[in-house]
Amino acid sequence: MAAKRLLDLPKDEQLNFFNSFDTVLCDVDGVLWLLIGQIIERSPDGILALRKLGKKFYFITNNSLTPMDLYLQKMKDFEIAKEEVIRPVVALTWYLKQLNFDQEIYVAGSTTIKKELSDAGFKVAYDEVSPVCEGNVPNLLKLLSDLRPDVKAVYIDFGFNIDFMILQKCIAYIMKNQALFIVGMLDPVVFFSEFHLIGAKKFAKIIEEITGVEPKLMSKGGKEFAQVLKDNLGPFDAKRTLFIGDSCVTDMPFATENGFQKLMPLTGLTREEDLKNWKFDERIKPDYVVDNVGDLSTIIANLDLNKL
Repeated sequence: MAAKRLLDLPKDEQLNFFNSFDTVLCDVDGVLWLLIGQIIERSPDGILALRKLGKKFYFITNNSLTPMDLYLQKMKDFEIAKEEVIRPVVALTWYLKQLNFDQEIYVAGSTTIKKELSDAGFKVAYDEVSPVCEGNVPNLLKLLSDLRPDVKAVYIDFGFNIDFMILQKCIAYIMKNQALFIVGMLDPVVFFSEFHLIGAKKFAKIIEEITGVEPKLMSKGGKEFAQVLKDNLGPFDAKRTLFIGDSCVTDMPFATENGFQKLMPLTGLTREEDLKNWKFDERIKPDYVVDNVGDLSTIIANLDLNKL
């Protein structure tokens, strides 16, 4: 079944759409802004128009790289509050608190993630790994044997400085300390302009294959992530929840698995030709499509909904 173009629907169907949900779970990258930090034109108009209708918002993003204060500053046009932003590191803190976790966490990821975990009261293992001389196997084995005994969780997310030794340390902590294996961002590739950067999913897959341990997932696509959302955001009706996202790899499968309605703007990873030449599971197709989230503002204005 083809996705419905919301802008082209009769007014009664458009009205039914806006009346069909109370809560909005909204992706950020590719929906509201681009990864390079540029806000997508007219996207604030669409979000603010939905807010005026009384819709409750949570912004679900796999991006834990940008510090929260800078993130909120860049997103001020959307009137986003800190409590509305759900990132993998936020889900991780919820998850660990539910476990009453009080041991050290070894992080393969950015300094931003480490700081947020520390600020939340968790003990981060700042384990500086000395460089290994090429071919010096005894030195390598010595470094891998020098483990912190209190590390009981390993967390993998996107970061620019993840290298061989950090991954080996992750493996050692999981296998020797029986540390929890937790993964944040699930994207296999991160697109920056013309560059294709290695996503955390690739690193996580290596560790999973070597350790034989399946990770707990703290981002879109993970059942643990879906559960901590339900546990910490309070009760909300999945059938009356709209998920807005641009990815056929993470957003649409996550929304489908959890029974949310699906709206896809064509400002990010998915284009018109991708919808016409659909190569994914038919079940994850979006229910509705707009060229831009700003189109929601146009439709709401045409329906005079903000005057009701």
